[in-house]
Amino acid sequence: MMPIRAVNLGGWFVLERWMKPALFDTSPVPIPKHCETSFVTHHPDAKTALEAHWKTWITPEDIRWLRAHQINLVRLPIPWWLFPDRFPSEYPYVSPLLFLDEALDFIHAEGMQVMLDLHTAPGSQNGFDNGGIEGVLTWHLDPKNIDVTVAVLGEIAKRYKDHPALHSIQVLNEPHWTMPLEILGGFYDRAYAVLRTILHPETAIVFHDGFRFEPWEAFFAARKWHNVILDTHLYQCFNEKFKTMPAEEFLAYPYTLLPMLQRMEQTIPVIVGEFSLGAHKVDYPGTREEFESRYAKNQFDAYGRLAGWVFWAYKITTQNSGWNFRSLVERGIIEL
Repeated sequence: MMPIRAVNLGGWFVLERWMKPALFDTSPVPIPKHCETSFVTHHPDAKTALEAHWKTWITPEDIRWLRAHQINLVRLPIPWWLFPDRFPSEYPYVSPLLFLDEALDFIHAEGMQVMLDLHTAPGSQNGFDNGGIEGVLTWHLDPKNIDVTVAVLGEIAKRYKDHPALHSIQVLNEPHWTMPLEILGGFYDRAYAVLRTILHPETAIVFHDGFRFEPWEAFFAARKWHNVILDTHLYQCFNEKFKTMPAEEFLAYPYTLLPMLQRMEQTIPVIVGEFSLGAHKVDYPGTREEFESRYAKNQFDAYGRLAGWVFWAYKITTQNSGWNFRSLVERGIIEL
């Protein structure tokens, strides 16, 4: 398997307000929340606004730039509402399916591969803005939600299985840490069974750890699955311990995770499918830029010893941010 050196094309087909606030803030009617469900429910012309955004947020030039900067894959978040005729919703979602078709075509034309990442699910698997409907966490409470998710994955696989850009499909992004592992594991069993019968053997199937990494060692060891990857997301900004961690300990933290990550790789390849330079103010003797440069170097070095890494995100509208890969590269903070 080629080492994955990738970025997330976040904020394109699954909205997150913080990534492009103007899209929400310019609505003629106020949009109260930060998720796509709130956007399509309140915006008076959501379809027009979304289509304009889809046409411009990522273009062939972006893929060309990424390839020129040693990126070999993009992780592309997609929503569960791609097929409204087959899987209707109570919310007025707008399917980006035809735009997704075009995206895979021009990504392939620029010599790049794609990991399609199912980022949302009916009822939401995490309650976050990135789960499609903020403040709702009911996916696992209704078996019908899981049935629909498995069926959607099957439709995605059938539509794109022969597309030359397709590298892998991730079955679900960031299931919540409170979700029972037996439910999540049962879903993973079903998703693998459906996808592996459709996809070509060389197309990988990716599973998120649900913010609980080590229990999956026994799960995957017990299953002789073909061409699978475990995804873990390692941010150093959401846990309280990082707010008071001394700078040198903070900077060395990615290396402290390596024994655990590499032990898992004896069972299944591991990628860090999301990480960033997002960090609280740390008491560092140098400049913020110097701190971020060291932080970037350590993460890319540590996670580069695994099957791969995927930075979140390729871009946001805020330029001076630890979440904007392109700006960080152009400002010399990230050096690959």
